[in-house]
Formats: sequence, C-alpha cells, structure tokens
Amino acid sequence: MNFIIYINEEFEDEKALFDLDENKVLLQGDQYHNGIGSRIAGYLEALDDFNVYSDGADKEWINKDHEHFKLVGFYSE
Repeated sequence: MNFIIYINEEFEDEKALFDLDENKVLLQGDQYHNGIGSRIAGYLEALDDFNVYSDGADKEWINKDHEHFKLVGFYSE
C-alpha cells in the first residue's frame, strides 16, 4: 500500500485519499459536505489500529494538469 492525500489547488477544501499502487481513489470529498479531513484521518487510523498499514500519507497539492486530477474527480473551473 502506498497512499497519498491529494488536495485540489483550485478548491483547497477538496481532498482525496489515493492508493498509488492500485491507481484508485479510496475516499474523495470536501470538508464542508463530507468532513473529508476527518474521514481520511479515521481511515488511516483504522488501518494502523489493525496493523494493516502504518506509514501515513504524504500530501500533494494538484491542479487540472496533474495526471490523476480527472481520475480523482476534483472540481475545476
């Protein structure tokens, strides 16, 4: 498992937890509607609690030019 937290440069409240190994989105949303920060933290904490994964996740700010931007489903003007 190799996770990263993507943050939308155009709308910083929008985040996604992305699995780089599987090339897929695990969680995606924004802070206001989904409380995404807490959901991502809880997901990673649960994996750590069950000794499944404990490396955390780096954060990366991305824009519409990033290869995973559309895959993640972020909002763009």
